Amino acid sequence: MTGNGSTQPTPTANGAREQRDAIERALMDRARARASREHEQPRRLLQYAISLVAVLAIMGVTIFALDAFLTAMQKFMETKVVDPAPDPTSPMPAFVVPAEVSPPPPADQDPRPSQPPARGTSEATP
Repeated sequence: MTGNGSTQPTPTANGAREQRDAIERALMDRARARASREHEQPRRLLQYAISLVAVLAIMGVTIFALDAFLTAMQKFMETKVVDPAPDPTSPMPAFVVPAEVSPPPPADQDPRPSQPPARGTSEATP
């Protein structure tokens, strides 16, 4: 920068500026080279294909295991619980509850048999 009252940069400032410009230029060249290589990278089709097959295999095994578990649980839930036959040598219990027990009468019904009211009495008391 010369002329018209401007000051000349000092030699140390000029050297630092050139060094900074050289570093910036090197970084820009490195960035351009990396950007051009990114477009030229081969596609990794084999890697993607192997990953897809692995994911499908894992999902298949998981679904098969879940299906087997649910089938086993369904069969278990459908089995009937049967009491084993009593051993003829085992002692007989002292009291056995009958198989059929008559249900109690409904709560709104009087358990006593209904009788007609006696003569001379009214059903409603004053």
